[in-house]
Amino acid sequence: MANFFNPISLTRVFELKTPIQAVTTHISRTTPTGFSVTRLSNFEFIFLSDLSLGTLIKNGKPPAVNGIQTRVVLTQVGKNTAVTFTTKRRFELILTLGAWGLFTIFQLVGKQSIPIWITTVFFPGLLIFFFLLYRIQENMLQNKAEAYLKQV
Repeated sequence: MANFFNPISLTRVFELKTPIQAVTTHISRTTPTGFSVTRLSNFEFIFLSDLSLGTLIKNGKPPAVNGIQTRVVLTQVGKNTAVTFTTKRRFELILTLGAWGLFTIFQLVGKQSIPIWITTVFFPGLLIFFFLLYRIQENMLQNKAEAYLKQV
């Protein structure tokens, strides 16, 4: 659970008691429910959620930005396969944090005052809201993906 609140990315590692070739065959032959799969290389994939509230994606048809996704890396460990899920950094959170910093600086040095509630309540609330919105969806995607891979 401590990884859930990591501000950079959500990472999960688990092991399947199956050879890596069986896992890649399962991914290429079985259509998942709730997300789509894009193969990056032999043992790397991107799982993209079909629904993303923060980026307004429905049924896996993204607009200009990719929505809730996790990178999947498969690694052979003896006769088993280690699976690593990693989410990407959220640019929207960095942008909101930057806007908060600019508003705070403008409020400190500007001649026109900005209401104090914007810098003390609105921006922190907005950051927490979007962080939780994305993180909950990323966690749900990783749960679906783990269940999908454990079907091997």
